[in-house]
Amino acid sequence: MSKVISLLKCICPSAGSIQGSTQTMAFDFDSCPERAGTDSTKWHKYANRDVIPCWIADMDFTSPPAVVEAIKRRADHGVFGYPAQRDEVFVSIVNYLRRRHGWEIRPEWITFMCSLVPGIHATIRCASKPGESVVTTAPVYPPFLTAPVISERNPLKLEMVFVEGRWTFDWEKLEVACAQPHAKVLLLCNPYNPLARVFDRSELERLAALVRKHDLVVCSDEIHCDLILDPKAKHTIFATLGEDISARTVTLMAASKTYNIAGLTCGFAIIPDPQLRTRFRRVLQGLSLDQNVFGLAATQAAFDHGEAWRLACVDYLRGNLDLIEQELKSMPGVVLKARPQSSFLAWFDVSALGFEDPHAEFEKGGIGFSNGADFGGPGHVRLNFGCSREKLREILRRMQAVVARAPGKA
Repeated sequence: MSKVISLLKCICPSAGSIQGSTQTMAFDFDSCPERAGTDSTKWHKYANRDVIPCWIADMDFTSPPAVVEAIKRRADHGVFGYPAQRDEVFVSIVNYLRRRHGWEIRPEWITFMCSLVPGIHATIRCASKPGESVVTTAPVYPPFLTAPVISERNPLKLEMVFVEGRWTFDWEKLEVACAQPHAKVLLLCNPYNPLARVFDRSELERLAALVRKHDLVVCSDEIHCDLILDPKAKHTIFATLGEDISARTVTLMAASKTYNIAGLTCGFAIIPDPQLRTRFRRVLQGLSLDQNVFGLAATQAAFDHGEAWRLACVDYLRGNLDLIEQELKSMPGVVLKARPQSSFLAWFDVSALGFEDPHAEFEKGGIGFSNGADFGGPGHVRLNFGCSREKLREILRRMQAVVARAPGKA
């Protein structure tokens, strides 16, 4: 049915989407290119196995047409030497953040990186010393757990809590952790991966009060901020909560998740404070490779011309999420505590199924989830639903078969 809607939109661009939540240009998310055998990390993991990969956070959709065209134009030049960070790319980022988030930044605040992970490491190392502590939470994007250890810092890990139908911080324990004299850095995932939570402004204001009080530097990973699925949710960039908060925050962003260009390795940090920015850049030397010419071209094209595609993608992901919620009704023991508010990731509690290793059992059933244990959440799996509706239906069908043979069903 959704493919019919896409075809109708080709004839009549004003035709509504299948969910009816937006009216967007025509993009066919039902027909995803074959990715097996295409140097895809996601698909190579299960090469020659009947396992559908739905783990690492990239989508199976073709990137926006403007991005594809920009890459083709750059390839036609035929020379791929070391790239210069042209003024136009900085202007695109500045304009995009103003237009999408109302954040006025300056070009000189931007530092490019090959991805956001080096930015996490660089923030920790420029704002703390070996033996000092980094406050983080769990379950969370794995580098938030590993980066402090690799940098010889002490991770102060707190569990997220589920209160009144939503995931949030354990405020009492967070206060205690931030108050430790050796705590220097707070790692924030905003929106939150893997819980797909969009924090409201009041929560972030409360967090800002803590980091002011205890003089912490914040590393805010906001890479999922432009795929907001909940129409009632509004993303707030942490650094916009005041000049003093801006001065102590490293904001990490990229076009990669939203526009599906992670393989082009082009992320950036936004650091308004000149002293923090200088320390960050010094540490970053040698930690991050230069961007490639295609990544810069794709980022500019995505930010300048990708809005219609982004809206259509969000609409399609909402439809996928509707399907997931519908099918979970027939899978007792698989719990989605809260409907994801952002991105294309769903966090399932499968502990009630009774499997000793649920991730392995789902692999046996032909589903390649992310293992919750890697995020600090044993007994959980993470589903990447950034795929065609047909592929998602097959994943859910296989899930039902695994659930049917679970020990917890006996």
